[in-house]
Amino acid sequence: MTNSGPLDEVRRTRFELVRSGRWNEADRLAGAVLAWTGSGLDLAYLPGGQVPETGRPAVFSAVQAANRGTGRAAAVDIARRVLASAESLDAGAFWQAVMVLTYADETALARRHWIAAPDHLGDVHDLLGGRIMVLCGDPRAAVRLLDGARGRGVRPGLRVVALAWLVLALVEAGEPDRARAVLESERLTAHADCAELCFARGRLLLAQGQSAAALDEFLDCGRLLSAWGVVNPAVLPWRSSAALAACDVGDLVLARICADKDLVAARRWGGPRGIGLGLHAAALARGGDDVLLEEALTFLGQASTASEALRARHDLAQLLLARGEIDRARRHTRRLRETASGPQWTQAVDVLASRLLRNDGESALSVQERRIALMARAGRSNREIAAELRLTLRTVEFHLTAVYRKMGVAGRPGLRRAFVPTA
Repeated sequence: MTNSGPLDEVRRTRFELVRSGRWNEADRLAGAVLAWTGSGLDLAYLPGGQVPETGRPAVFSAVQAANRGTGRAAAVDIARRVLASAESLDAGAFWQAVMVLTYADETALARRHWIAAPDHLGDVHDLLGGRIMVLCGDPRAAVRLLDGARGRGVRPGLRVVALAWLVLALVEAGEPDRARAVLESERLTAHADCAELCFARGRLLLAQGQSAAALDEFLDCGRLLSAWGVVNPAVLPWRSSAALAACDVGDLVLARICADKDLVAARRWGGPRGIGLGLHAAALARGGDDVLLEEALTFLGQASTASEALRARHDLAQLLLARGEIDRARRHTRRLRETASGPQWTQAVDVLASRLLRNDGESALSVQERRIALMARAGRSNREIAAELRLTLRTVEFHLTAVYRKMGVAGRPGLRRAFVPTA
């Protein structure tokens, strides 16, 4: 390997080209380094950075395409060809190729190669298995794989990734308290992969109702990825997640900007998961758009993303209930019950079902109730709401009590996790 000084200078130059939007020049520079050193993967973003084995030059072009969010079919073809030569596959090439497949929503193919992988891949095999299991909608299996890999020992470059993915898997499995404990048990230092960790922390905070702090984490994640020239939401859907957090804190302008940018980038790449997540976020950023939510469900259903499809369907059912569209809400609640897994989703479906059992007309929020609910959800106190709307404190309390009853939530913590349409 050559001296790190010249490479550091090349890296800085490439990042400046990326910031200026001169991606073709940046990629040509990275390609020159690849030819010069036989490596160069430290000039393209990949979780874990460069795994100790150098991998193969062909995979590097697929990783670049995934980061840019263009050329999905060609990137998949490269990954397929690399993985087909399993007898000579090293951990670096395997990591890079499988990651490209997961970015392209080729989850079933990635899983087949993971199952058939050589025994010598060790921690790389287990960590990728954890990622694949989350995408397949089995976060508990992911937790077992990731926890086991960390217990046996993970190479230094992948430790932060292993931690981030375990936190995400625990959140998806409905165990945010355990995810918090795992996160707090680690003594972390600055690391090139902190974008993954920022994203994981953001998802944990969002699950715990700390939406303002979650928004900060997602925006930090975006800044880190932007420095690498990563615009593809398939790598990390930080904008869609930021849009959800911004909706929670009442900043629908920021939510719409984030969601719309993600949706444009996702459509360019063409992966159904990213498109579905972008549509879901765009629907909420517009105060509740049932057409966009239905479309989001169509794309998420194509991507084997079980938990994300459940989340979108749950939001759609809540939206329809709040609007008083009981028949449609009942149909989506039935679908939720058929597909829901895990205690958190079973409980959420039970709440929706209990609301449906009430008088149909009582499920819809009035205009005043909706306005107060949105303000309370954004963190305003009862006194602040009363002052802004020129109501008495008692009137605000009366309306909020009605909101909690109609929505089947327990006070403000439950309201923060519920969907409230703006119209």
